[in-house]
Amino acid sequence: MMLVRRQSDPIMNTTTKPQSIADKEAEARKDRVLLRHAYLYDSAKGRLLPGNFRKVRPGIVEVFGELVEVAAKYKKLTGRHLPILGELGELFAEIMFGIKRHNPMTRGSDGMLGNDFVEVKTITPDKKGDGVRIKRAGNFGKLVVVKISDDFQFAARMVDRHILGKGSGKWATLSWDAMIAGEPNQEMHRNFPIKKVAPKRNAA
Repeated sequence: MMLVRRQSDPIMNTTTKPQSIADKEAEARKDRVLLRHAYLYDSAKGRLLPGNFRKVRPGIVEVFGELVEVAAKYKKLTGRHLPILGELGELFAEIMFGIKRHNPMTRGSDGMLGNDFVEVKTITPDKKGDGVRIKRAGNFGKLVVVKISDDFQFAARMVDRHILGKGSGKWATLSWDAMIAGEPNQEMHRNFPIKKVAPKRNAA
């Protein structure tokens, strides 16, 4: 009778190093590009998700809420957006991810997260298309894209710079949905912005 050696049978006297937690996480994420994400569905109620914004000065969170409220009122009254949506996008990224922003007019990146330089781009409601353009010459390792809907829902996605790939052009482009490649819960990410359904009226 022929015996077949299984992979678990020892062929030589070697020991296999146990896989570390970091290795397991890397294996699970090898086909995924999204590092972190945050969604704010109801800005009127200050419903910030997730709850790690406690690292930010409370005054910043308060000012963010006030600015969003003013911007929403202005849009409702005039039909126009105030020219502060880029700043709101950076504030949202700062609050949700704990980014320490640079001084105004700093070139190359918008802030720091640990030892990484971070670039923040905002997709505003009046922007045509669903993507961003990034200067390849920028000095950053992480990219955060914030999307603001017409009814002031906020979303942010963070990816590594390597997702942009190599190219010879001055600019790189990245679509909003390209940032969730390989994510297991596609439905959750694609359901932004949340469609608000008007309450049904009881029949008289």
